Amino acid sequence: MTDDDRLLLNDLKANVQQLFSEYERLTTEKKLLENKVEALKNEIELLEQARTDLSRNNEQLEIANQILSGSDENRNAKQKINRLIREIDKCIALLNK
Repeated sequence: MTDDDRLLLNDLKANVQQLFSEYERLTTEKKLLENKVEALKNEIELLEQARTDLSRNNEQLEIANQILSGSDENRNAKQKINRLIREIDKCIALLNK
């Protein structure tokens, strides 16, 4: 084996070792990125659930706000509801006698 052959062989060994090291580094990085993707998917799921809950809560607050607003239509509706409640209370009182 000539000196040139030895140099080529040593270069080839160095390149193979470098490729193997790079492969191990990339494999480790891939695993870390897969874990990060999974964590982000879980976070997205939690945020979607929170968004759904907040949206539902917002709808309820809007309904409550409409009911509590001072418009004449709402005031009339409240008065009718209160009248019905009083009538129901009277019926219950009569049934209890």
